[in-house]
Amino acid sequence: MDGMLRRRLWALAWPAILANISSTLVNLVDMIMVGQLGSLAIASVGLGGQFSWFMMPVMFAVSTGTLALVARFVGAKDFEMAERVLEQGIYLAFLTSIPVLFLGLVWGDDALRIMGASQDVINLGYSYIRIFFLFYPINFMGFAAYSALRGAGDTKTPMMLGILTNATNVILNYLLIFGKFGFPRMEVRGAALASGISITIAFMVGLVLFLRGHLVLRLKLNLLFDVDIIKRILKIGIPATIERALFSFYNFIYISIVTRFGTIALAAHQVGLRVESMAYMPAFGFNVATSALVGQSLGAKKPEEAEKVVHESLKMVSLFMGIMAVVLIAFPKYLVMPFITRSDPNYAEVLHLAAIYLLIVGISEVPLGWIFVLGGALRGAGDTKSPMYVTAVSKLLFRILPAYILGFGISLWIIHIKGMGVIAAWLAMSLETFTSAAMFWWLFKRGKWKSIKV
Repeated sequence: MDGMLRRRLWALAWPAILANISSTLVNLVDMIMVGQLGSLAIASVGLGGQFSWFMMPVMFAVSTGTLALVARFVGAKDFEMAERVLEQGIYLAFLTSIPVLFLGLVWGDDALRIMGASQDVINLGYSYIRIFFLFYPINFMGFAAYSALRGAGDTKTPMMLGILTNATNVILNYLLIFGKFGFPRMEVRGAALASGISITIAFMVGLVLFLRGHLVLRLKLNLLFDVDIIKRILKIGIPATIERALFSFYNFIYISIVTRFGTIALAAHQVGLRVESMAYMPAFGFNVATSALVGQSLGAKKPEEAEKVVHESLKMVSLFMGIMAVVLIAFPKYLVMPFITRSDPNYAEVLHLAAIYLLIVGISEVPLGWIFVLGGALRGAGDTKSPMYVTAVSKLLFRILPAYILGFGISLWIIHIKGMGVIAAWLAMSLETFTSAAMFWWLFKRGKWKSIKV
C-alpha cells in the first residue's frame, strides 16, 4: 500500500515540480537576462516582481477553492460537477482580476515608494509593473484552470503549458530586452512584455485543449454564473484570501525592511530569493500532489487514506528538500554567479551577500517542505482557516519583529541591541520557517481537517 501510495504521489508531484520550475523560470530568466544590465535593473525587476506577488491573494483564493472542490467531486466520481466548478472558477478569476489590474496600474509606483526604493528603482520598477499587470486577467484565469486540472489529478498538462510559457519567454526576452533581429531594445519593459505574451500564448493553447475535450475535464462556456458553486468556492477561498493577504502584507513589510538596508542588499536579496525559488520546487510538487490526493480521498469517504497520503508525502519531501539544502549550503557563490555581471561595480558585494543569504535559508529547507505539504493537505481538505491563523501569528512574531529589532537595533531602557543589518532579516526568515512548520504539524495532528464540509 505504501509503495503504491508513493508512486501515486510521485506521479502527481513530478509534473507539478516541472510546471512550477517552468513558471519560476519565467521570473528567473528575466532576472538573469536583466542582470546583464546591472544591479539597478536587478533591483527594479526584483522589486516590481515582488509587488506583483503582493497582488496574488485573490487569485490564490479562487484557485484554492477550485482545486479543493474539483478534488472532492472527482473523488466522488461526479465529473459533471467538477467541470461546472472549472467553468465557474475561470469566470470568478476573471472578475476578481480587474480590481487587481487597476490597483497595479494606478498605485504601483506609490507601493514601490512605500517599500523604500530609491527613485531610480521606482522609475524602472514601475515601468515593469505597468506592462506586466495588463496580463493579470489572463494570468488569473490560467491559474484557476490549471488548479482545477491538478485537483482532478492531471498535473502533466499544466507542466507542458508551463514549459511552453518558459520557452516562449526565453525567446521573447532575448528579442525585446536587448533589441535583437530588428525588435526594439526595451530592457526592463521588454522583460515584462515577454512574460505577459508568454503567459497569454500558453493560456490560449490550454483553452483550446479544454474546449475540444482533450483533457480530463472539459470546459463548457455557458457564460452563466452558478451562485451556489461560486459560494462554495468562496467559502473555501475567502480564508485563503485573508491568509494570502496577510502573507503579502507581512512580506511587504519584510521587503520594506530589506530595502532600507540599501540597493546592494536588495539586489543580493532578490538574487538569493530567485535561486532559492528553484530549490523549493520539490516542495511545491508535493504540495500539489498532497492537496489533490487528500481532497480525492475525503471525497471518496476515506479519511484514513488521506492521513497516509500526508505521512508519505512528508517522508518524500524531507528527502528532496534535504538534498536541496545541501546544494544551497555547499555551492552558494556558484549558484549566484549567473545572475550578476562582472562589469557591475557592485559585483563582489552582491555576490558575497547573496551567498550568505543562501547559507542561511539552506538550513530551513526541510521545514519549508513540511509547510508546503501540511499546508497543502489542509487546503486540499477545504480547511483554509488554519493556514490563515498560522500566517497571522508566525510571520509577525517570528519574522517581522525579529527582522526589524535585530536588523536596525533597539535601545529601550536597559535593553541595547546593535543592528546586524540585512543578515538579521534573513536569520529571522529562517527562524519563522521552523515555527510555521511546528504549528502546521500540530494542526494536522489534531485531525479536525478530516471532517471539514465543503
